[in-house]
Amino acid sequence: MKKFTFLTLMLLTNILLAQNYNFLGDYTSDGTPLYLEPNRDKVTSTTMTLINNSLPEGYPVSDYNPHYISSGYDTDIILYEQADVYVTFVKEGAGYKNVLGFYTYDISSKSVPKPQPEDITIIFPNVSAEGSGGSLKAGDKVKIGSFPAGTGIGWVLLANGWNGSKVTSGQWQVYSNPDYNPESDPSLRYHNVLLADPENKRVFLGFEDIRRDWSSCDNDFNDAIFYVTANPYTAIKTVNLTDVNSATNVTSANAGGLESNGKLAGLIANRNFTRNKLQNQIDKKDIQLKFRAIDKFGLKSAQIKALETYIPESGMYGTETAHISSPKDLIAITNAEKVFSVDYYLDDVRISAVLATETKGTIYDHSKVICDRLNSSSLEDIRTVLVRGHQIISAKIQRAGGEIENSLSFSVRLGETQNELFSFWNIAQYPEGDYYNFQIWGSSYSQVFSIANHIIDSFNEEKPMISESSEDKIPNVFVRSGYYANGEVHLNLINKYAVQEISVQSSISPTEKDSHVDATNKIKLSGSWHESVSYYTGSLFDIGLSIYSEGSTQHDALYLADGPWAVDYLSEDVKIQQFEIDNYETDFNSWLYCVERHPNISGEVKGTVNLFRQILPGDQSLDVTEYHSIQFNIESSHAIEVVVMPKNGGDWSNRFRKVIPASSTETFYAIAFEDFVDGAGNKATINDVQRVVFSVIGNYQNFAPFHLSVNQMAFNSDLTSNVKVSLDQSQELKIFPNPFDSYTTIELQEPTQQVNIKVYDLSGRIVDAQNMTIIFGNTTVEYRPRNLRSGFYKYVITDDNSNQFSGSFIKN
Repeated sequence: MKKFTFLTLMLLTNILLAQNYNFLGDYTSDGTPLYLEPNRDKVTSTTMTLINNSLPEGYPVSDYNPHYISSGYDTDIILYEQADVYVTFVKEGAGYKNVLGFYTYDISSKSVPKPQPEDITIIFPNVSAEGSGGSLKAGDKVKIGSFPAGTGIGWVLLANGWNGSKVTSGQWQVYSNPDYNPESDPSLRYHNVLLADPENKRVFLGFEDIRRDWSSCDNDFNDAIFYVTANPYTAIKTVNLTDVNSATNVTSANAGGLESNGKLAGLIANRNFTRNKLQNQIDKKDIQLKFRAIDKFGLKSAQIKALETYIPESGMYGTETAHISSPKDLIAITNAEKVFSVDYYLDDVRISAVLATETKGTIYDHSKVICDRLNSSSLEDIRTVLVRGHQIISAKIQRAGGEIENSLSFSVRLGETQNELFSFWNIAQYPEGDYYNFQIWGSSYSQVFSIANHIIDSFNEEKPMISESSEDKIPNVFVRSGYYANGEVHLNLINKYAVQEISVQSSISPTEKDSHVDATNKIKLSGSWHESVSYYTGSLFDIGLSIYSEGSTQHDALYLADGPWAVDYLSEDVKIQQFEIDNYETDFNSWLYCVERHPNISGEVKGTVNLFRQILPGDQSLDVTEYHSIQFNIESSHAIEVVVMPKNGGDWSNRFRKVIPASSTETFYAIAFEDFVDGAGNKATINDVQRVVFSVIGNYQNFAPFHLSVNQMAFNSDLTSNVKVSLDQSQELKIFPNPFDSYTTIELQEPTQQVNIKVYDLSGRIVDAQNMTIIFGNTTVEYRPRNLRSGFYKYVITDDNSNQFSGSFIKN
């Protein structure tokens, strides 16, 4: 009788509470809204694939996407501006008949109390699909209202709140604000995720409806899935949302483990030159050996103590294949004593990779995360995330080609009775010790975390693993991307905590041979999430930057090193007595891509010495489709074989070459690309250049003195003559404002009727080309860029008389 009374009381309480909820309108007997938008959204198979990749059934978010719930992402919708907001049903996979509601609040409020039933408006009275206890179909859409700027929209799911005929308060309520949820453990209170899909201008909303402190909870957060849209979409704050997963190819671990700082630039260039000559870069599946985990043969990791014993032989689904890609040449140029890496493939698409290194006494001192941010790649985000209970730094990187890679970096200090896991942003924070270091990256975090889980679990099988957490692991302000141009460093920042000032400490080397000079600059910030700043450095080859901000003990550290001048030779065949590098004045001209710095080398040669210039930093190559020749001034004691090497130029023995005679005085050459021939005499077709080599070849019998000087090397798009092109800047045009946001105006030197503009990035690629509007008496044009990222650009304007004018601008 007491039980009956209790159940009756609960039912009456639920009914009374339900009466206090607000509703957007009437609904059918099975809980389907009668206020659905007349045009249902089309939920495509592509959309379902995005959802299934991001919230896979049966794969707990806490294991395979822990960043969703442990890295500080927003779980409410925040509106920057006034907007109409809609919620679209996608799918449900719950046994419960849930109810979806929302509540609003002022984001300027310091504290928002837990909403009462009268504060909550019901969107879908019965979140059950057709054939599953309701009538909702994918694409059913509800307008939940028009809201002013500064509105926060919170979500609530009434678990099993539909009783078959009406809304009740359910067995419990789970809110998008974890503080309101019933679990005693704060880490278990998260019940929803928001995943941005900027390409389709929507935000996915996924719920876990079971209490997460119950053993029956599967933690996959796909019990009810919707997406939120707004008109306009830009009204939604998305900077603090993670994205849905979309599969892309990722770089091989064979190319990882290095950063482009000046200390390493020459070594990296020589390593890449050697790789190209020997054709020994194992970065493709068809030339890699398949990996089989050592433990599969009955050996125990604790007995073997080898890097590869910690690496899984498949990914999260078990259908991925692993192939060995170990860049063993890292051992010669880093502090790694052992190296092992694996690339993971689904069919022929590389979806993830792991690089493991062993070091003695100290941490591995090079990281994929911090390299290349000043060389066409960008760091889109950094977070801390709980992986198997350990706090690890995660990063989202956009490579120069547009590929998105998600990464984790951590190191395990080996101990006698226990191991320690460390993950710090700055290398100096790691204590001394012997380490196994791991860098993992992939197209989806699910694959990355699957590898990390296996590695950590493998260590735990041997002995306990400990670690410490901290609230100050990553800097408040960090550099997303940047570049150097014309004596200035330009930095695109991410400022998550509205910091008002940063201090930039720089260590600058003007050339490969100069010592570093320190400088400090204090820069005011606006407090915006994204912000661009610049400061003067003067001409440089290499710069190390440290960004300090108030309120954080962590600083961001990064490097820029230009492609270096370097020398390749065998010591038994060559004696180098002098190798100097000087700066010279370079001015942009519309038809030239100038290569900075002037090398001089001398000594004795019996075999071959190769003086070469890596045109761009790291392993990048310059797009030369708009250029037709290479030009330079040269002085040499010997005939010189000039070699132009594309990134994928094939066998070194069949390289593209052109022999020029010795010259006792400085002589100018302009050599068309088609004048370079391979070993069989075939003319070259050159679309990109990774390096240019000047080879001095001895008689291979006796040593003889040699000297070589190369000056003012450039790529030329003008083949009308073989005379040196002047770098006169008299054709420079006035442009205002500069820098600019959405458009600028350019003042011409004479009236014209038709104007065309070509815009070049720092790699020499055309990134915009268009005809422009002529205003103000036929002497001024208005330029509005199309799809240009923030950065420094050069432009060439051609008028209707075929006159060309050049200049540069900065796009904010």
